[in-house]
Amino acid sequence: MRMRGMRRVASRAIGVAVMSASLLVGHPIGAAAEAACGYTAATPLTRVGFPGIREASALVASEQWPGVYWTLNDSKNTPTVFAFDDQGRARGAFQVAGATNVDWEAMQLGPDGAGGTALYIGDIGDNERNRMDAVIYRIAEPEPAAPGVQAARVTEPAAAFHIRFPVGDENAETMLVHPRTGEILIFSRATSGYSLAYSLPMLTDGEHTLVPEFVDIVDVRQYESSQSPISGLVTDGAVSADGRHVVLRTYTSALVYDLAEGAPLSSITTQEPRVYPLADGPKGEGITFRADGADLLTIGEGTPAVLFEAANHC
Repeated sequence: MRMRGMRRVASRAIGVAVMSASLLVGHPIGAAAEAACGYTAATPLTRVGFPGIREASALVASEQWPGVYWTLNDSKNTPTVFAFDDQGRARGAFQVAGATNVDWEAMQLGPDGAGGTALYIGDIGDNERNRMDAVIYRIAEPEPAAPGVQAARVTEPAAAFHIRFPVGDENAETMLVHPRTGEILIFSRATSGYSLAYSLPMLTDGEHTLVPEFVDIVDVRQYESSQSPISGLVTDGAVSADGRHVVLRTYTSALVYDLAEGAPLSSITTQEPRVYPLADGPKGEGITFRADGADLLTIGEGTPAVLFEAANHC
């Protein structure tokens, strides 16, 4: 307990010092930049007929199987990923071999290191701030089951990459993966509203504990609705399939960024996002881009889960 308390004190001290430095370099604040394109309000697309999905904390649009989406339940649940389609039909539950679910909070598509794509699962949550290590699992994307099938199958063994945040214990719910470079960007879920961003290169070393590099602090509170009872919590994010756009979400808003060709994911922390209200329920957590476009889809906790869509317009 004494060492944990010392880590928390050190974490707060580092956070205050870095936040001060961040503000000194003049990161933009205030109203979001205007853009020619935007998003409609999120509207329900379909109810998901999959009772096993109770606490959906992430959302991924499959590129290999168009119209199929992946989600997962968070802590106190089995290490299982769920597939469903855009008509709300179950497309199989898949138990991830060699993995445990301490607090799964994020999932993304990314390179598998061999020319293909894989699912990255972020076991990065830590509400109690009592974990020394977090884990990112990587698995080959399973082939979805036939429409309506809920039965579980077992995946190939997951590759496990253990990480330890530089400030000690950290609570995070958002993990971005660049679709080409494999760069990873993780955002903390901070009740203060100041979200810490950490970066990792393409995952190749599964033998040693990896330490993400601290990148920046993002003041999320300024992008929240004044009516929001929960302010400044980043709950998920996604990178578009072409690697040109990034979205982060809170319980009330979508923060959309542009990513220049060849720019690292970490560069979005120096931008002012375009902000759009989501209004997809009090526990909206997951978000993704459509695999074939810029429309946003979201999902949240609760049974039955509901898939929402915010259409892109120009």
